Amino acid sequence: MSTSHGSINDPLVSQSKQRRGVLAAFKSCMPILEWLPAYNLKSNLLPDVSGAITLGCILMGQSLAHADLCKVNLINGPYSCMLPPILYSLFGTCVHASVGTGGLVSLLTGEQLMKYGDDIEYRTRVGAILTLLVGLFMFLMGVCRLAFLVRFLSRPALSGFITASALLIILSQLAPLLGLPPWASKGGIVYIVIHHFNNMDLLNVNTLVMSVVALGFLMNAKRFKPIWFLRPLSDFKELILLISTACFCKWFNAHLEDDALRITVVGSMPSGLPSFAAPVTMADMHLVKELIPGAVLVALVVFLSSFAGAKKFAMMDGYQVVAFNELVALGMANIVGAFNGSVPTQVGLSRMGIAHGAGVRTQLGSNVFVGFVVGGITYAFSAYLYNVPKCVLNCIIVNGASHLTEFDEAQKLYQFAIKKEYNWKCRMDIVVWCVGFLCTLYFGAFEGILMAVFMSLCLILYQVVNPDIAQLGYKATTQNDSEGRARMWVNRSHVDAREENGILVFRLEGPLFYANVESVQEWLEEREVLYAEETGETYKGIILSASAVSFVDTSAMSTLGEMMKSYAERGVLFFVANTFGQVGRLMADTLEQLEKKTLKSDELKEKLSKCSSIDDYVALINENSEAVGKRMPLLRGGSLCSEQFHK
Repeated sequence: MSTSHGSINDPLVSQSKQRRGVLAAFKSCMPILEWLPAYNLKSNLLPDVSGAITLGCILMGQSLAHADLCKVNLINGPYSCMLPPILYSLFGTCVHASVGTGGLVSLLTGEQLMKYGDDIEYRTRVGAILTLLVGLFMFLMGVCRLAFLVRFLSRPALSGFITASALLIILSQLAPLLGLPPWASKGGIVYIVIHHFNNMDLLNVNTLVMSVVALGFLMNAKRFKPIWFLRPLSDFKELILLISTACFCKWFNAHLEDDALRITVVGSMPSGLPSFAAPVTMADMHLVKELIPGAVLVALVVFLSSFAGAKKFAMMDGYQVVAFNELVALGMANIVGAFNGSVPTQVGLSRMGIAHGAGVRTQLGSNVFVGFVVGGITYAFSAYLYNVPKCVLNCIIVNGASHLTEFDEAQKLYQFAIKKEYNWKCRMDIVVWCVGFLCTLYFGAFEGILMAVFMSLCLILYQVVNPDIAQLGYKATTQNDSEGRARMWVNRSHVDAREENGILVFRLEGPLFYANVESVQEWLEEREVLYAEETGETYKGIILSASAVSFVDTSAMSTLGEMMKSYAERGVLFFVANTFGQVGRLMADTLEQLEKKTLKSDELKEKLSKCSSIDDYVALINENSEAVGKRMPLLRGGSLCSEQFHK
């Protein structure tokens, strides 16, 4: 019997499907295989090239400043913006992501590298090892699908940490802005003012004037943007400032005889492109062990800050950003960059805004061409950076850090916190923000983010172990009652809510599992005692509304079963209403037989199988109560006569 051509059992068809499956897997891991073949040269090339030139010039100025913040050789800043953007474009999913150095990550990197002495060459080599570890951790997080780990750092904690870090960045740059010599500026401006105020006499007036002028230009350059012929002053402000001040310092310093009055410049820098070499050897294993904790933290901050910005612009333009791809892309960018002496790189939020505003269409414009632009500028002009004043680099850092502060976020959280209609758990975000802010400001960026993560985890654990439990009452209307419709059950605190006589109805808002089921038991015991003191009676029934319970485990099911038996011995019915999905199936399989045993007649047991809503169970409890008779009496003082309740 002949088989039809191309049947499902045909080996050629199976191989073809296999190949398509492999190709689809490659495309999901490397999106460039999908969008690059469809690249439209006519409509995309010009905006991509023009946007890349803008981003490359901006990155050139920023990366020099960020390298100074990282405590490594300045030339390693531009080195960090050559290969990493190109590697990101192979795996990344954000069209407007501009990969390069960043102020926040540079601050964390600088804190880690400060421990390794005053030899800048040694610190630069250690910085490359740190970058490699950061990349490896991010790559492994992506491969193991561990993106969810960063969600333990809440948005308020991150905002407080970023704001305090921005202030730390600004404070760290004030001493160099004043022209204080390196030996006199150790400890930062706050330490100098408190302990060594006499060192302020050593400030360089010429450097101070240069810093004020440079900061004034950077902070007001956006005013030139509406004027078309002055717009380059706004778009390329960092690069223009570096070129103009370098020319000025070359002339100015040459005419000064007193070295103490000269403006400190960058000095000689290596020319050409970086060499490709392994960042770590077997002799560096002790450094690897020391750097692992800091690398993990830097990796988390890189992903958090990068992914948040990527999602923002993806939502604006209607495309999807995949966490797996972003982790792999940033991981590979840092791994390969480490072989060129790169410092840890991230997606720059401000540069993403520039890329979006410049009309960049693809990652060729936001990353690939940018890497070539930075490489070209470094190759051609690195030898001419000798006369760039260091204070101008400090000004670029201060200007960038000033845009990182999020005091407006703290103000929103405070306005939310003073609204008394919300429970205290919802109003705790301002406390989390303050903890992240103050700990970072007092202990430093590394310790500050650890405290912020710890605070976030503590709140998560507390809220999980102590879930919100709302006592419910029905909001009755004459029309609904007369037509026999289901009543609306709302929070008991609602002005129109009425309590069903002798029946406690409550809703658990969250998952029910081993960690919080005891909290539910304790809450029910408190309600029972309170009701007994107020009325002198016991409840005849208790109903748990599971409409907000998304998950339940076997430990919680066992405890609910024990509670049903305990309540049944005291003549109190316990039911679970409004179950759905997996929770409903699990409860039906586990608790339905126990619920039937608590009922006194076969007729009621028959009705139980048809009950689902709160009203159904209320009617069932009332019918059972009529069948049994009066509820259990109370002894003097409101205490229950049942020994079981005391147990």
